[in-house]
Amino acid sequence: MLSRAEFLVNRVIRSIWFRPAAYAAGAAFTVFLTPIMDPFLPFEWKELISAETNEAVLTILASSLLAVAIFSLSTMVSALRSASSSATPRARALLVEDAAAQNAISTFIGAFLFSLLGVIGTRLDLYSPAGRVILFGLTVLLVLIVVATLIRWLSRLSRLGDVTEAIRRVEDAAQLAFDHAPVPKDVPEPPEFESGVDLYPKAPGFVQNVALEDLRNLCERLELKVVVLAPPGHFADAGAPLARLSSDVDEDCRDALCACFNLGSDRDFHSDPCFGLIVLSEIASKALSPGVNDPGTAIHVIRAIERVLHKWSLTLAERRDKTNDDADAEQRVFLPGIAVSHALQCGFHPIAFDGADRPVITRTLLSALKGLKAQDAALYAEPADRLASDILERALATVSYEGDRDQLREASSRLGFDG
Repeated sequence: MLSRAEFLVNRVIRSIWFRPAAYAAGAAFTVFLTPIMDPFLPFEWKELISAETNEAVLTILASSLLAVAIFSLSTMVSALRSASSSATPRARALLVEDAAAQNAISTFIGAFLFSLLGVIGTRLDLYSPAGRVILFGLTVLLVLIVVATLIRWLSRLSRLGDVTEAIRRVEDAAQLAFDHAPVPKDVPEPPEFESGVDLYPKAPGFVQNVALEDLRNLCERLELKVVVLAPPGHFADAGAPLARLSSDVDEDCRDALCACFNLGSDRDFHSDPCFGLIVLSEIASKALSPGVNDPGTAIHVIRAIERVLHKWSLTLAERRDKTNDDADAEQRVFLPGIAVSHALQCGFHPIAFDGADRPVITRTLLSALKGLKAQDAALYAEPADRLASDILERALATVSYEGDRDQLREASSRLGFDG
């Protein structure tokens, strides 16, 4: 979990406007830096470049790069709209954060501003002869950067907005979130406070992040113990508290404790592991709808979910191998872990519901559960058996052709699940 300041800074950096603003500021700084470099240039270089040469080149760049930036933005908007319709609207937030797209747009906008400021400076005769040489050298470097960025951007456009790219981005985000997610058996049992009180949010919303370090420091200062009841992904309101406090505190302290919980109108991929699985299942459900009828995409999603959960078991095993000598003897903040059965339900259950009439989807789901069970029986065996039984029972009740039902029973038996 990130601190409150780190969470807010991280969201600003990932936003679509940050890179263009940073590139534009850098461009402005570079243009105004050239007069400072004047004394360090050899005398014989100072008459190489005329003001007219710089102005002509910069004018061409300024007039063309604005059109390129607008074209890139419109293309990105079209790709996002396409991804929302072919995959799910929830994947749009990750596609907006695409580094290649943001770098391309930022480069074009920054280069446009550089050229515009360069033209203005040249017209106002702000540059000395040495400054004109430096400006020309930076302009040539800028042209090379723009050409390289444009080539990479054209290559990126072939994948941006594609449903496969959306699946990959959601899978990566879910994997990153699961890398830091504990399971209940690795989390100390939270205490029950006889005289405890509940902490409610000021306004309802999804918990996007819990600033654990800030919360621990606050609990140390107030001599409190806190059981988090609404970890990232949960919705908190007047009927669902954020946490349970070991004792009551005044209003100012309540406000400080509430500030450790970042709430918003949407769930966040980066601190909410199961949200990534839910979005993946939404992509599969849309692919299985009669209007789309694309079971291949649903199978792709099932394997993506299996990869995420497979890697999670490896991460948990690595964590258990590490020593825990530096554990806090008196723990003050108790954050619940993710139940394995809940993670499996989030990823596979919606697909099983929407694909119950397709034997190929049921067989793929059973195969994925078999793979997870074989990978880490201690972690996945019991919840995988329960979910496989539910998936098979649902499919047998939905499929009308007896031959398909026999094949499902045979596949279930072959994969080690009782039919």
